[in-house]
Amino acid sequence: MAKPRTIASQDRLEEGDWETMSLERSQKTAFQLLGHCITMTSPLEQASAPMSNLLTTLKQLSKRSPLIQRRDALEAGVSSTALTRLTREGSLLRVGRGLYQLAEEEAPSPELVEVSLRYPKGVIVLISALAFHSIGTQRSGEVWVQLPINSPTPGTKWPPLRVVRSRLDKAFSEGVETHQIGGHPVRITSVDRTIVDCFKHRSQVGLDVAIEALRERMSQRSGARRSLQDLHRFSRMMRVSRIMQPYMEAMV
Repeated sequence: MAKPRTIASQDRLEEGDWETMSLERSQKTAFQLLGHCITMTSPLEQASAPMSNLLTTLKQLSKRSPLIQRRDALEAGVSSTALTRLTREGSLLRVGRGLYQLAEEEAPSPELVEVSLRYPKGVIVLISALAFHSIGTQRSGEVWVQLPINSPTPGTKWPPLRVVRSRLDKAFSEGVETHQIGGHPVRITSVDRTIVDCFKHRSQVGLDVAIEALRERMSQRSGARRSLQDLHRFSRMMRVSRIMQPYMEAMV
């Protein structure tokens, strides 16, 4: 009878040894993981880095473009937590979704850059294009953008948009210029194309706005703007030549 008890005792001892070994192995793994986590830099630790270092990094980015994209800041080593902290402190301004500028810098037309980044196929047109070219007196709190006829309806809250749709492929290439704003390419209609568009969409912008823009253009016929060839070409493309012709003849 003693022998079976000895065997049972040995079995219990082996099971205990196995449990002890499993516990030791688990503890070792846990310490290894803990050591690995300690060596990693958390966003909080990154945000606690000297603000002067982070601002220096952002200033370097700002030299390339006054408008700093969030992804560029992250790639440069500035975390999202740090961007939030700098924004709360007033050193950084959030001028759009994922778009920042240093408080000491002046970035022109961040709303146009924001629209261009979100809708790369879009073109800045009509009132917004007039304002960009400093033509006329009309200004708008909305960004006027032309989008393809089958593109999804924008759901953005900022900047407020005024969408004009077109199914004409040439409307997205003919008379469309690419301007650098804050270091970012933005597609905007040229002066002549913008004036023609105003006549095309006169029911939306107002005929008086179109006439004012045309009158200013006709009074500045010098240098590169001396020729009216583009005005005639775009008016035919947009099928408003018969509407524009009497006004152009009266202003010559």
